[in-house]
Amino acid sequence: MLTGKPASERPLRILVTLPDVAWPLDGGKRLRCAGVLRALSRLGEVDVALLFSSSSAQAPPVPPDVVVRRWLRASPPTLPRPRAVLASVSRRVPVHVGAQRWDVVGQQLSPWLTEEYDLAWYGGLDHAWALKGHVRARRHVVDCDDVETEKWKAYLAARGGSGSSIERLQRRIELPWWQRIQDDVLRWSDAVIVCSSLDRARLGNDRKVHVVPNTYPRPTAVRRAPSGPPRMTMIANYQTDQNVDAAEYAVREVLPELRRRMPDARLRLVGRDAQTIEHLRGAPGLDLVGPVDDVATELARATVAVVPMRFGGGTRLKILEAFAHRVPVVSTSLGCEGLGARDGEHLLIRDDAATFAVACHDLCTDEQRAAGLVARGEQLYEAGFTPDAAVAAVREAVAPLL
Repeated sequence: MLTGKPASERPLRILVTLPDVAWPLDGGKRLRCAGVLRALSRLGEVDVALLFSSSSAQAPPVPPDVVVRRWLRASPPTLPRPRAVLASVSRRVPVHVGAQRWDVVGQQLSPWLTEEYDLAWYGGLDHAWALKGHVRARRHVVDCDDVETEKWKAYLAARGGSGSSIERLQRRIELPWWQRIQDDVLRWSDAVIVCSSLDRARLGNDRKVHVVPNTYPRPTAVRRAPSGPPRMTMIANYQTDQNVDAAEYAVREVLPELRRRMPDARLRLVGRDAQTIEHLRGAPGLDLVGPVDDVATELARATVAVVPMRFGGGTRLKILEAFAHRVPVVSTSLGCEGLGARDGEHLLIRDDAATFAVACHDLCTDEQRAAGLVARGEQLYEAGFTPDAAVAAVREAVAPLL
């Protein structure tokens, strides 16, 4: 059993790098960061390094109920595009990695890098790749909540006939570079963390690969009061390419099909960084809502939650959020992969615009069918996707290492 102390009786010392803040809990990445911190802070003293987060620097980046030893933000501006591309090509790393000022990050972290940690937990492949050899730790764990190679394979398959030719060429060039980084990290790390058994299988079911599920906190109260015109609600962080693509697909292809069947139907796009989808504003039937103070209010008014994802990695918090709030869901196959959710049992899965629209129509008009999906979706959420599940999974993954 893990006692939380090595033989010297001092607390375990743990370094955690995060790609985003763990508070407020208003996005999937932030929820995952919070779950990791909550688990690791119960095992020892945690130092948190927040790398390249675009969040406000005013508030502490950790949940109020999580105690950490110290934290810092290291978010220097990225290199100008020409220099980033040059750095990427010369080092054979994706532009996302080559554009970051890792030298500045190293300088800001330098007081911590003289310390020897019992455990280093890296919040992404890029963190692990860049900090390899610089962090002194007995054990190294890398959280790959997105399997980058699978994400970009899906992107190329879904977007082969659209998007700019330059963007598609970039992704094709970067794919083997991500593979090289991924293979290297899997080789030298002590453990790799993914968010589903599907992603574990994609990494070859290696014994050092462990599943820590994405989770969603139980709502304090579930208020369901849909009224007025049918509302299809998509909640997302529109800073990411995959969510922008999903929003464009929903507006341009699904919504017209739905409104042919239900002329008063509305699609509501809710979430942070909505400026990236501003070009969609004005489409018939679209409410471009953007960020809100209370997502629960939006979900209470939603008739159906839609997850029209065509590429991306990890598992979608959007679906767990809807399950927890008892909202029926229509998703693409990719949108719900890794959750164990089954078509017709927990949600409806449709992969083309016409049938996606029909599924939304059916759930708006068949209350009994929608209620059955809601009940079983909530059961699936309670069985494996509450915050306690993440805490237990993190402990199970790191206990043998310590």
